[in-house]
Formats: sequence, structure tokens, C-alpha cells
Amino acid sequence: MHAFRIAPPAERPSSPPPSYGVPTEGGTLVPWDHVIDRLKVAAAYWLATTGTDGRPHVVPVWGVFADDDVYLEVGASSTAKVRHLHRDPGVVVHLDDADDVVIVHGAAHFIVPTGDLATLLVEAFRAKYPGHVPEPDAWDDGSLVRIDPRTILAWRDMPTATRWRFPR
Repeated sequence: MHAFRIAPPAERPSSPPPSYGVPTEGGTLVPWDHVIDRLKVAAAYWLATTGTDGRPHVVPVWGVFADDDVYLEVGASSTAKVRHLHRDPGVVVHLDDADDVVIVHGAAHFIVPTGDLATLLVEAFRAKYPGHVPEPDAWDDGSLVRIDPRTILAWRDMPTATRWRFPR
């Protein structure tokens, strides 16, 4: 899919008054390659799903940025997050740092990787999480999702607030 390979145009997010210091024009935007670097090195990805009662459900999960996509391990089919994703694939993925923010709004798609992609993901998870030794068939149970971004927000401080909107 390679959803993150080419960035859509960067823009300022709209912000109702008070604008929290987000300029309406000019200033410095967060570079796209910085977003990609943050997605690659994140230790955990905070995954937000929506419960059947409409309440948010947020949990940290392991993941990797590989083949220009974000892949997250979501666990067994009995977990709340997996049940939520089967009902509604809409997600928000937030990285750990409140001073160097990356937030991905999008949809989670369950995948069972095969062939070269399975090998690539195994290598990426093993390199990122020492002691985690998945095999190429590790996600045959439907415990892996690929994130299809719709909107990404990033900032280091409010004057750098940047938004990218992906075509549907």
C-alpha cells in the first residue's frame, strides 16, 4: 500500500479562537521526514478505538514502520480493541511525546502478511523489540493491522502545528 511514501501537501490546521498560537500563515511547518522518523522510532503507539457505547478506548501497542506503512500488533481477538476494530476500523494513533507530537487519524485494516512482507515485518519487530521473536506466520490469527492514514497532525510547539490530509 505504501500509504506514507508520498506526503500530501502540508498545511496549517484550522483552530477556533483562541488559536493556541497557531499562525494563520507563514512560520515553520514540521517536515514530513520528521514525522516518518518519529513513526519509525516510537517505542509504543497509543491506539484509540471506539467502544460500542461510543466511549473511547486507548491502549499502548507495539508497532513498526515498514514498507512505508505503520503496522500495529493488536493481540487476541478477545481483546476490547480488536472487537472495536472489527465493528469500526476508525482509529487515532498517538506517539508518546507531548513535546514532539505526531497524531495519525485513519482506519485500521486487519492483514495477514505473507512472503516478503511477512519476512520484512518479522525482521522489523525483532530489531525494534529485543526478545520479541515473531515468526513469519505470527499474525495468521488476525492480530496485526495496517494503518491507512486520513489526516496526520504534528507539532513541536503550536507555531509549528502542521496537518496533512490524505485523499480517500
